[in-house]
Amino acid sequence: MKELFSAFGSAVFFPLVSLVLPGLTAIAPWFVWLMGSAGFQKMVQQNHTETAFVLMLISVFVGIVLDDIGIRIESLWLDRRRDSRTKGLHLAEWWAYLRKPFAIEPSGRRHLRNLVARLKFELGVPVALVLGVPGIWLNRATGSKAAFLMTAGAVALLVYLLTEATATHDTLGKLRHELLRELWDVGLSVPESNRLQMSK
Repeated sequence: MKELFSAFGSAVFFPLVSLVLPGLTAIAPWFVWLMGSAGFQKMVQQNHTETAFVLMLISVFVGIVLDDIGIRIESLWLDRRRDSRTKGLHLAEWWAYLRKPFAIEPSGRRHLRNLVARLKFELGVPVALVLGVPGIWLNRATGSKAAFLMTAGAVALLVYLLTEATATHDTLGKLRHELLRELWDVGLSVPESNRLQMSK
């Protein structure tokens, strides 16, 4: 049973959190809007399995696009901000981490993978909310008051997730720094001021 949960964690959890959930967040309001059409509703009722399969494919497709946008946000905003704050050490450590072979995988590396999944979720869902909110306003079944409340909730969630994304990104940088500590100790040239900056 333990092996089953372990397989679920590695093979399913990462794509579920980083691709499927943001994708579903973006397409759900539009699907509800389309359900207002009698023809579409009839098609869904007659093809439950096929509809679920197509929705899953669309959510993965949209999730991949959202992940690409999230990567842009990370590289253009979070990476530049942290690299500037650490005087170039952040990107140097990122490439050093990618080159480093681990004979025995440290527990910190598994934690890092979980943080990466969280960061992808925290960057993907805000973009998904921006894409999904217009579907709420177009839905005839949603009154203007309900649409306003849902939009306000979406904006609050967007701000919260972007704030969490900055914290997660900083934690990832600090964790990579700790995983590479022995490289700095054996002579990889890193100014002392940068090391002190990273430890803050």
